[in-house]
Amino acid sequence: MYIILNKTLNRSVSGTTIAIIIVVIVIIIVGAVVGGYYATRKPTTTSTVSAPPYILIGTLYASTGSFATSSMSQYEGLQTWAKWVNESGGIYVKEYGKKIPVKIVAYDDLSSTSTAQSDYQQLLNVNHVNILVADFGSVLTAPAVSLTNASHILLWDVTGSSYAFFVNNPYIIDTSIPVSGAWVSVIAEFLHSLNISKVAVLYASNDFNAYQDYLLGTYFKQYGITPILNESYPTSTSDFSSYIATLESLKPQAVIEFGYPTDDIPFLNQLASSKASFPLIYTNYPGLQLPNLVSGVGGNMNGTFTGAFPPIVEYKVNYGPNLTQFASLFESTYPGVPINYNVLAGFNAGLIIQAAIQDAGTFTNQTALKQAVLNDISGKIVTLTGPFEITQNGEQLGETPAIAQIWIYPNMTTKLTIVWPSNLANGTAVYPEPPLP
Repeated sequence: MYIILNKTLNRSVSGTTIAIIIVVIVIIIVGAVVGGYYATRKPTTTSTVSAPPYILIGTLYASTGSFATSSMSQYEGLQTWAKWVNESGGIYVKEYGKKIPVKIVAYDDLSSTSTAQSDYQQLLNVNHVNILVADFGSVLTAPAVSLTNASHILLWDVTGSSYAFFVNNPYIIDTSIPVSGAWVSVIAEFLHSLNISKVAVLYASNDFNAYQDYLLGTYFKQYGITPILNESYPTSTSDFSSYIATLESLKPQAVIEFGYPTDDIPFLNQLASSKASFPLIYTNYPGLQLPNLVSGVGGNMNGTFTGAFPPIVEYKVNYGPNLTQFASLFESTYPGVPINYNVLAGFNAGLIIQAAIQDAGTFTNQTALKQAVLNDISGKIVTLTGPFEITQNGEQLGETPAIAQIWIYPNMTTKLTIVWPSNLANGTAVYPEPPLP
């Protein structure tokens, strides 16, 4: 694998993985398995044009700050993809009639949006990368959106799902996480199935969570649900005591908290310590980063609900390694590091880029790359993160999460029961959920 780290990457990786048994309760069978990986197809056309030594993949990571845990997981996934694809010689590019290895050029943005802004510019204007991959989440993706749109360069967006990114912007492709509206549609359906109408919503005031809240409100209207509380809080909030006191006074049937892990963890812990009790609690990140949430919250999220993403849910793939194969590959690269969704999303971004380059036959023609994604890839492949399906605007619709209820046992092993939608459910929601300890 070829990696350039332009700033020192300091990260201590524990050799001991949290003892978690994720009971995978549902296997979603999507599509038919095609013979061999999509990546093995080779056009017969050859070329005498001199090929560059590498395909330069530019990206950012955050080694410190509030997004470090999530960002580093995504970055590790992308690096694992680079190692995997280079082991076979790289990506076949029709324009040059040969495989070309990939090289990652990366800067550490330290979870700072201003640093990210200058680093994205550095990648495009100084390093002249061929492919630009966003850092984790909407907050660190946002600085690249206007830049790439103005520069007519495709932004390969891994986990930034803000709806605003895809408005009047033909230069973005959401490779992995579903756009905000697709994410929250199942929540409204699920609450309606339980005859819940008295709902309180708290959300962090950033692009990702604000659009989750806004779009959930549009779905609520379809079911006649009017939230009795809809309030934002600063994303950096660590003390939720005043919000919890307000919730207790309102006595909602369901509490939905949209935040990042740094929000979900203190919120769930403070709910438990306050002895506040609500019939249903939903948070984002247990279903995305279960090992981290078990470590930070433990039994304080027992019985709560979340959106279930891989590796909790396993898909039958027709492109790239399956979950078992990936686990072996990742363990050989990062021994003892647990796999969460962000790891898979980073790897999946590489897979989609690989498919686009191979299908388009080029890695420099931005229009050809996007057309390859829209015409030949979207709706046709299933990877370890699920069905890849995007709109003409680049929004990901194919990885809508199921709703799962979380059960934590005394030895900190876990079980997630899929409770919605009904065609995927393998159990029934326990509602009201048991009081937190």
